[in-house]
Amino acid sequence: MLISRERLLSAPYIKKVSSLQSHYNYVFDNITNTYNFTTRNDILYRVAFVVDETFSTIANEDIPNIYQFVVEKANEGTEPFDAKVSKTIEGIVERFFHNTQNALIYICSDNDEKAVLRYKVFDRWYQKSEYKSVIVKMENIVTIKLFGSVQKLYTSFLFHKLNPNYSKLIEIYNRIEEVLNDK
Repeated sequence: MLISRERLLSAPYIKKVSSLQSHYNYVFDNITNTYNFTTRNDILYRVAFVVDETFSTIANEDIPNIYQFVVEKANEGTEPFDAKVSKTIEGIVERFFHNTQNALIYICSDNDEKAVLRYKVFDRWYQKSEYKSVIVKMENIVTIKLFGSVQKLYTSFLFHKLNPNYSKLIEIYNRIEEVLNDK
């Protein structure tokens, strides 16, 4: 029996997505719009692609398919190094780029003073990825001046080489710091 694409996409709750040995099984939760997986140490991770309007705002026109990439450890506990975590996230990101018009921006939060570490881990993951030949990665450490203090945002931007907005995406990403500091 064949199941239509529409029926699969509208199925309530959770769909199983992958079960490769080199990474954890993950599921997509239709309610929270997150990919979820649990490690061997019972640490729950959530991965989300959240629509980001920054590029549209800067360009004063609709720039579709820009998402902020969010990885969240959903419960407390120390996760010792586990290569399957990065392989799982890599698989989720690879799936995201099956649509060549998708682009993602990754902003490392420094609320726990680990932004530089996460920024470097993300770069190391990309450098080892099999699809870096088709996915462009740009980096920018954005310095924002707010109320007399300086905050740094460690950002990475990824998009497919076949993205029809290729040149426009580069131009806008390179303007983010300037625009944020003009306000």
